[in-house]
Amino acid sequence: MNLIDTWLSLPLPALWLCLAGFYSASAIILIYLSFGRLTGAWVQSFVGVVPPYFAGMVVIFGILVGFLANDVWDRSRRAAAAVRSEAANLTSLYDLLYTSGLPALPIDHTIRTYVSTVVEKEWPAMARGEAAPEAESAQDQMLEAVANLEAEPKSSPAITRVMLDTALKIRDARYERLLLSADYSESFKWMSVLLIALVGQVSVAIVHLGRARPHIAAMVIFTTGVVVVLGLIASHEFPFSSALAISPEPIAALLKIIPNG
Repeated sequence: MNLIDTWLSLPLPALWLCLAGFYSASAIILIYLSFGRLTGAWVQSFVGVVPPYFAGMVVIFGILVGFLANDVWDRSRRAAAAVRSEAANLTSLYDLLYTSGLPALPIDHTIRTYVSTVVEKEWPAMARGEAAPEAESAQDQMLEAVANLEAEPKSSPAITRVMLDTALKIRDARYERLLLSADYSESFKWMSVLLIALVGQVSVAIVHLGRARPHIAAMVIFTTGVVVVLGLIASHEFPFSSALAISPEPIAALLKIIPNG
């Protein structure tokens, strides 16, 4: 795991603190270089850079942030959709079983075991980008129990086929969930955005060399915007391992419906 992934994997307060600390430090350094006793006179010899130069940097920064935010929020949206799909198909399988008139107990047990394993063991494992072998085993047992319904005397080929398709959709939704939990950030995109934000600070500094107070005000405003925007995006980078992680509650709700026994 590289430096960017290490930073993104930090707890939320530490992530924000590192981001704010880095850009605050760079802003203070630029202010000192612009008006400090040792370097101020030399840096202020660059007075005259026109404001549109800064506007160009802002446009580039905005485009890169837009691409990055789209990737992050699309991953989060897909992860939430996978969880909802898995929960919906588990509920559908349970409902189909009870409306079919087929023996319910074996499948009841496998569905409940699968849900319990996913909530209690696989969700913590996904925070590390891993799957739980117990959930894989429970999934296989559930598929096997549904497939065995075809041998029941009262079974209908149409109903059993729908139930098997539903069980396969549960498997597909789980694989999508696991794929997204192990999908690490694109470090190159993050590095590009972080560097262009730093260049943006330099641009703010160089177009406000005339007076110290406007210089400081512009630097504070731009730096605050950078920290807030990048912090919000970074907080959603990993949909199953951050403080804003997607909850297993839609799946866990089935434990209140399926009898234990």
